[in-house]
Amino acid sequence: MRIALWEARFETGIPLIDDQHRALFEAINALAESFKAGQASAQVKESLDFLAHYTLEHFDSEERHMREMGYPKLQEHIQEHTQMLARVQDLQVRQEGGFMVTADVALFFADWLAHHINEVDMGYVAFARESGESSSQG
Repeated sequence: MRIALWEARFETGIPLIDDQHRALFEAINALAESFKAGQASAQVKESLDFLAHYTLEHFDSEERHMREMGYPKLQEHIQEHTQMLARVQDLQVRQEGGFMVTADVALFFADWLAHHINEVDMGYVAFARESGESSSQG
């Protein structure tokens, strides 16, 4: 079950970030697949834990890149990341406490990621282009 579909409109032109975004799409799809397959909560937990870990790794990469290029809206971007990480961590805690995480969670992640890339990440991509930042950095 593929609910997070990679499209050309998500391309930032920054290879590391694009690769990480693709991996996040795949992690969301793996989470959705664990629901479709009716897999045990252990598989859902594993998928959710991977998504949480990889999201943190990706956010660190993005923030480091923005810091290096002097992106003026870095703090606002960090705030978006912080809110998402809090949501993911809350889901992990609730899932470990017996809360049944549903497929709606995967849909939420897919929608959030698509919006975040198109509306928020593309802001720093435009800034990088205007600043003459090389698209090969990440």
